[in-house]
Amino acid sequence: MVRILSYLNNQELVDGIHTAVPEAEVVFIDPSKPLEENLEADCLLCVASFLDGVEQVIAATKGLKWIHVFGTGIDGFPLEALGDTILTSARGASAVQVAEWAFTCILAARKNLPENWISAPSPLWSIADNIGAVQGQTLSIFGFGSIGRELAKRALAFDMKVLAMTRQSPVSMDGVETADSLEALFAKADHLVLAAPATIETDNIVNTKTLNYLKPDAHLVNIARGSLVDENDLKLALESGKLARASLDAVQIEPLPADHWIYRHEKVFLSPHLAWCDMRVIDSISTSFLDNLVLFAKQEPLNNVVDKKAGY
Repeated sequence: MVRILSYLNNQELVDGIHTAVPEAEVVFIDPSKPLEENLEADCLLCVASFLDGVEQVIAATKGLKWIHVFGTGIDGFPLEALGDTILTSARGASAVQVAEWAFTCILAARKNLPENWISAPSPLWSIADNIGAVQGQTLSIFGFGSIGRELAKRALAFDMKVLAMTRQSPVSMDGVETADSLEALFAKADHLVLAAPATIETDNIVNTKTLNYLKPDAHLVNIARGSLVDENDLKLALESGKLARASLDAVQIEPLPADHWIYRHEKVFLSPHLAWCDMRVIDSISTSFLDNLVLFAKQEPLNNVVDKKAGY
């Protein structure tokens, strides 16, 4: 029997658990109440958007072998509390959706949208000097996991040049060039897409120094995490003309406070962390856990195991 402690009290998921592993037992954790004494479980199922108290649950639970984060990222998870416990996530479940959003931002920048939509007669008809094709432009991708790979496929289909940088070098994808340094990656970019996880190494990777590597007409797209961008340095680059445009689906504080400068800046195009959104992603996240549950019950290696040293 597999005993699961779960932050998720969802009947559809419970039904899926019992279909996958009929002998599984699910015990729900109510974070608003004190922890029960003498907790025992094989698995802890927690939620990426709510990790309060997880460290205490880990410490209080006997026999814990595996923790699964119900989401694609593990931001804020107390990795130091794991010990020998295995941690997995649904990494890659929203890769197609996020890649499509990033590429939509690239096309919008090149076609100067939404500015070129009109709702009244225009003095200029059938002519514009502020648009062009992405064909032949260079897309630089920082981070080449599942999202980066899906984005590269779409860019190559549009005849873009694709340059990428990853922890595992060189990049193993036909048509994609490996950048040998951060400076080379940034300097060649017409569009720079951040697709790397939030780690100590990537914290504020976009700052005054690295922004100076970019061409003045470059476009920055962040579909990763807000921690990758120093927002004060970003503002200075936009206002000084060192960066032409920023499309942000992630910011450092979410939700962003109402008085934040990002809302008002004419060169910033902000979306409320929705690049991943598609009901099919929720199904994929559930399937990721259930597939691993079957493997766990069979005592087989799990998928999407987090590298504790790398932080993702």
